[in-house]
Amino acid sequence: MSRYDDPGWYEQQPEDDRTKSPQSHAHAADDFDHYPFLPSQDANNFSSHQREAVTYPPLHEASTTHRFQHMLGRILALVALVVVAFLGGWFGHQYFGEAYFNQNNPSQSYEALFQQAWNKVDQNYVDRKSIDYKKMSYAAINAMIATLGDKGHTRFMDPQAAQAENQQLSGKFTGVGIYLSQDKTSGKLIVTAPIPGSPAEKAGIKHGDVIIAVNGKSTAGKDTAGVSSMIQGKVGTNVTITVQRAGEAQPRTFQLTRSEINVPNVIMHYIPETHTAHIQVVQFADGVSGQVKDQLAKAKSMGATNIILDLRDNPGGFLNEAVNMTSLFVKSGHVLLQQDSSGKRVPIDVTGNTVDTTSPMVVLVNGNSASAAEIVSGSLKENGRATVIGERTYGTGTVLQPFNLADGSQLLIGTQEWLTPQGHFIRNSPDKHDGGITPNIEVKLPATGTILTPNDENQGNLNAQQILKSKDTQLIKAIQYLQEKK
Repeated sequence: MSRYDDPGWYEQQPEDDRTKSPQSHAHAADDFDHYPFLPSQDANNFSSHQREAVTYPPLHEASTTHRFQHMLGRILALVALVVVAFLGGWFGHQYFGEAYFNQNNPSQSYEALFQQAWNKVDQNYVDRKSIDYKKMSYAAINAMIATLGDKGHTRFMDPQAAQAENQQLSGKFTGVGIYLSQDKTSGKLIVTAPIPGSPAEKAGIKHGDVIIAVNGKSTAGKDTAGVSSMIQGKVGTNVTITVQRAGEAQPRTFQLTRSEINVPNVIMHYIPETHTAHIQVVQFADGVSGQVKDQLAKAKSMGATNIILDLRDNPGGFLNEAVNMTSLFVKSGHVLLQQDSSGKRVPIDVTGNTVDTTSPMVVLVNGNSASAAEIVSGSLKENGRATVIGERTYGTGTVLQPFNLADGSQLLIGTQEWLTPQGHFIRNSPDKHDGGITPNIEVKLPATGTILTPNDENQGNLNAQQILKSKDTQLIKAIQYLQEKK
């Protein structure tokens, strides 16, 4: 997947409607197209009429008079045509221009309608101080994107959010070290995990905490990009985050100091009693597939014969990393099918750079596993390489193409659609109700359950029995399933 006009267009004073109306220009062009024929016809009619009604003067006088009359007729005709063209254009604009739509080109028509509405507000709204062109523009773009129904995927990011996302996927960014997701039903902004070693983890922010305020300002109505922009800032500056923790009546407030975060996108814990490598992929950032390869080699040197690939709460990332990671475990076949807007499908195959194509393997997913995480889990499932355990995934199966805008903001637009190797749509939409990846074995995390990450296991130095006594029912099922396979 590839990653990521004039910024002052919305600040310029609009021209007078009459001077730039397409209809005005069209009327004028039509009239002047006929101009070469009208004066000569009028002059001939005028001359014929005079021959019947008047006595001819002497020859030289008649010639002079005729030339004068002929020239006068041309001048009058030209003036009349100019007046008609202007009035025709003006009346056409007033009575037809604002309501006219080219049914064969609705994109152009509605683009003109939006520009017309913008101009009317800009030219006529009484409270000039309350007009904020930036807010108007951003709100209009966000509203436009929302109509597409590609929630959480196709989106608009302001310059700060665009910069932060690009930094995060590069493996480094400035902040407090929190992964966020947004509940599709409630809109709550949930901490999926603090980044190991980050200010957030050190302060005590935990998985499942709901962010309700940043620096005392409510996060209600904000999306993940909006809250991220509230949290981010310069290294060394402070930010206050208020969270609501499950089972607690009062919110908790944390004051954190922003720092540069080095993101460990792959974390591994080896469980010696079961010879299992528990490998978590946090997101599909640049270089992740290579990190998985390294961690897998490390686990095998320790005696690992089973693999748990944990993609829970993984929001996705780069397509090429999803292809490369699948290729570590699948010898041949399709990783996915890629479909364009015309319906044409192109298979994307594995690279042939394998590491382990035979060890028993489980992929863990949940409702926050999205995008590239769905590609990997769907491909490993349908290629018969792994058993998928957990809950149906999020359902965001579109190829995001970044489009940089003039002020540094960015549009991420789904330009192609992802399907599993067997042709199942990943994206949820009104006409595709079976979106997401359905696990081979469905296991829900109970309301009191919590995800146990390799970082938690490493910090607690947990053994197999301790993990099996935890409340992570999905991880427990994965370990038990692998043991039963022996």
